[in-house]
Amino acid sequence: MLVFAGMGRFLFRVAYGALLVLLFLGAGWIMFRRSIVGRTVTVPDLSGHDLPEAGRLAAQAGLRVENEGRRARNDDKIARDRVLAQEPEAGSLAKPAQTIRVVLSLGPREIKVPDLTGLPPRAAALKLAEASLTLGSTSWYRDALARVGIVAQDPEPDAVAGRNVAVAVLTNRGQPETRFVMPDLVGQDADKMKARLETFGFRVGSARYETYEGVAPNTILKQFPPAGFPLGSREVVSLTVSRPAEPTRSAPPR
Repeated sequence: MLVFAGMGRFLFRVAYGALLVLLFLGAGWIMFRRSIVGRTVTVPDLSGHDLPEAGRLAAQAGLRVENEGRRARNDDKIARDRVLAQEPEAGSLAKPAQTIRVVLSLGPREIKVPDLTGLPPRAAALKLAEASLTLGSTSWYRDALARVGIVAQDPEPDAVAGRNVAVAVLTNRGQPETRFVMPDLVGQDADKMKARLETFGFRVGSARYETYEGVAPNTILKQFPPAGFPLGSREVVSLTVSRPAEPTRSAPPR
């Protein structure tokens, strides 16, 4: 009888332990299904909303919002302190009480307008392009006593502007340019013609020298611009001039 009683207690303990294991496994399975296979919600689109409004929309779906402040960046389309990006993305599925991480916009990047004083319009356009700005309307006048180049601009230097804003400028072109008809210089003495051109305010570039038989040294062979063409006082005249022929070397005696 004692043997049967001891065996009964052993079997009871084994059955009780097995029941506890089954209960533990069952509870774990239920918790697993609730956390992994449980109810899901659709993530709302928070783009363009400020943080309080984004939090309200997330709460309606049973979710939370967390601001990723260090990831905030400039954007030309989304206003400052509005949601620029979110994770998980809008329309995806999430578990209740899950956190949506959002990145806020710093708004369009503020650009300081550069100082264009004294620059010609072409150089001003390049400088503005480097700052993500453009050259707007260009007005001009002439004042022989004032500095040539841009004298005024709108917006003014160091003003804050948005991307691709056009900057209007006022330019002084200085003294009106005088234009002449280019004379025929071929066959003339180069030194005399160069001095004459410079007397009238024209610039003569460095001459190019060529050897030409039968022509006296320092004689103009070619010119640019050619004769008859209009010539501005700021243009450079190029001349090709003859030079003395190199002496021929006699053959050594045999």
